[in-house]
Amino acid sequence: MNWSIFIAFTLASFGILLTKAEFYSSVHKMSLVMDFELKMLQNMQKFLGKNQNKLNYLKERLSEYERERGEALTQGPVYFENPVNKYLLTKRLTTDWERLENVLQYKEGEKILKRIENTIVEKSELDGALEGVLRLHDVYRLNASDIARGLLQGVQYDVQFKARHCFDLGMKALEIHYPKLAYGWFMEALRRSPNDETINKLDIELALADTKFHMGDIKGANQTFAELVTLNADNEKVAKLYAQFVENSAGKPEYFADYSTEHFPPPADILTAERPDLFKYTCSGLVKKSPREERDLRCGYLTETHPFLLLAPIKVEELNHDPLLVTFYDVLSDKEIETLRKLTRSIERATVMSNNGSVVSKVRTSQFQFIPVTAHPILAKIDQRVEDMTNLNMKHSEEHQFANYGIGGHYSEHHDYFDIPEKIWRYNEMGNRIATLLFYLSDVEQGGGTAYPYMKQMVLPQKGAAAFWYNLYASGKLDQRSLHGACPIIVGSKWVQNRWIREWDQSDRRPCYTFDDAIATESMMEVLNKQNQNLAMEK
Repeated sequence: MNWSIFIAFTLASFGILLTKAEFYSSVHKMSLVMDFELKMLQNMQKFLGKNQNKLNYLKERLSEYERERGEALTQGPVYFENPVNKYLLTKRLTTDWERLENVLQYKEGEKILKRIENTIVEKSELDGALEGVLRLHDVYRLNASDIARGLLQGVQYDVQFKARHCFDLGMKALEIHYPKLAYGWFMEALRRSPNDETINKLDIELALADTKFHMGDIKGANQTFAELVTLNADNEKVAKLYAQFVENSAGKPEYFADYSTEHFPPPADILTAERPDLFKYTCSGLVKKSPREERDLRCGYLTETHPFLLLAPIKVEELNHDPLLVTFYDVLSDKEIETLRKLTRSIERATVMSNNGSVVSKVRTSQFQFIPVTAHPILAKIDQRVEDMTNLNMKHSEEHQFANYGIGGHYSEHHDYFDIPEKIWRYNEMGNRIATLLFYLSDVEQGGGTAYPYMKQMVLPQKGAAAFWYNLYASGKLDQRSLHGACPIIVGSKWVQNRWIREWDQSDRRPCYTFDDAIATESMMEVLNKQNQNLAMEK
């Protein structure tokens, strides 16, 4: 069974999880889940062992006392003529029964139960795991039936969801306003319900009726509810939910609901899609360059940015010309990556920048750690290599950021540059983020690519490689075409290292042109900006 899928399955199975630390947002952290489960199983074995010993003791005493009583009944009054028998009976009725009473009242294994109780907490872990699976379902346009039987983008894994798991996913999808996904999961739960005693078929049917209502199919929902009321005339829950539906649906418009697919079709001109959808389409491969657009892109060896590269050229692949996007290959060795991974001992839930500073957000499900360049010699060595590759000054770059992604781990579409400078710590000290170099510290079995919607490009993680792009025009203006995001992890663990390079002391490395290079493309971005503004207003 694949490790990351098994962990997701474990989360869904246990319902509530472990300790107050967060696990689901990092595969590295989630590996600890198995250690916690082992401790729970060991504690359960101890609990059963202690109670089995108690049960065996009580059975032995019961057999002994029944035997003594049987002899007394057989012998009649003669039994009590023996002083030993009188003593034994008196002892049983006093000290022995008092001892047995204490044994019966003693809560064997109470300390062990306390340990188990201290291990199991946070329901938010289950929510995170469910949302991770739904993210894969949504972004990669998968089918609920395929996911439930372990088929992910054509690859079969040894894992199966039960009806209860499918039902829970449907309820979560409904909660986060994805009714089409919810419908797929409830239908799958219904198909699997005969083999799962933990779920009531009626609950699934009621959820399906409610899902039809949320999809705008008022007639279909009413028909399903009416049938359930007829079949369950004495069921108060059914009657109550039907009454709520009648009240909530009054005056609601009727919409056509397409039950043949779990996903909305992309627009005819896919590049006019709203920004979040364009990101998803890039992750799923619906947005990509045509052969005509790719024909001028080249691969080769980089030698011109530093004299040292004449001796040790770097393999580089062009992925986009304007704005520039390239991938450098084999720029980190396995030994260097192992050293870097050992530095990441204190990763925590990743945050995003907002008007209120750094906040935890569902747009970024990963865990990260910032490490200063002075923490280890290898970090300064890497910065020198970055300078050789990019010809940019690293003196004012930020601290090294390391990140690990968990179940369905992703980072929604965003820009690396700062567009709220008055809110950004040290913005004026070092300038904006002129460029980004993203190192891949691991391979990923499935998913986890870096998508660039406006460049119609996706870079798949390759251990030891690094993606490089500019976030600003040469004029210093913000380049919105640098929009990018981390596609969800389907299977595997993704480790990355970010190097954000600042503007200061770069004028001799990337000089301005004699013209404003942003003007030529701003008109093209105007339509996209209006779409994004409309989307923001809707939210």
